[in-house]
Amino acid sequence: MVTRTYRLDHDLGFAPNPFFGWCSLACCMRNIRESAELNDVIIGIAGSNQRGLGRYHPQLIYWMRVDLDLTFDQYWSDPRFVQKRPQIPGPKMRMVGDSTYRHEPDCIDWSFGMSMHYVAGAAQTDGGHVVRDTKADRVLLSQYYTYWGKSGPAVPAHLLPLFPRRNQKCNHDAALLAELHDFIRLDQPLGLVGDPADWDNQKYFKAQALS
Repeated sequence: MVTRTYRLDHDLGFAPNPFFGWCSLACCMRNIRESAELNDVIIGIAGSNQRGLGRYHPQLIYWMRVDLDLTFDQYWSDPRFVQKRPQIPGPKMRMVGDSTYRHEPDCIDWSFGMSMHYVAGAAQTDGGHVVRDTKADRVLLSQYYTYWGKSGPAVPAHLLPLFPRRNQKCNHDAALLAELHDFIRLDQPLGLVGDPADWDNQKYFKAQALS
């Protein structure tokens, strides 16, 4: 088991998506989605960027143990995850759905609908999120997780070196890591605890007005 730690810039309930009984990581964090193995633990805290989640730093956002990995096509077609398909406009829990990428029959190009990473007509630099997301055709899923969103406890200062400024960190001081596991109660997953930190920020939910 490897523990992978990182800092989140935003928390919409999209990446990760903690709803409908599963925590899923289907978009963003390409390096984690490519390299994580089953039973690895992923822990994310609020980053310190004041234009992002700095107001919540250094609170825990979530942790998950990787129980299942699927391709985007498998994720899209699996009946367990139909509710994770984006519905825009719709309730926020459905708007932030992360099951959008898939291949149509006899088509090599990616198909996708409107989501938090794609709004029709919006400018896309170098292909935007769609290109970056699909470079790793892998979705990580867990039913063994705790997602606090905006209500997570603050990580003690002496444990913050376990979280890199950028990307993921996998090599940790053993004693500090054991303390972090105790702090997050790795043996007591709570599932969905609180709302995403950015759910009240209308900047991210302009698509509500779209029809």
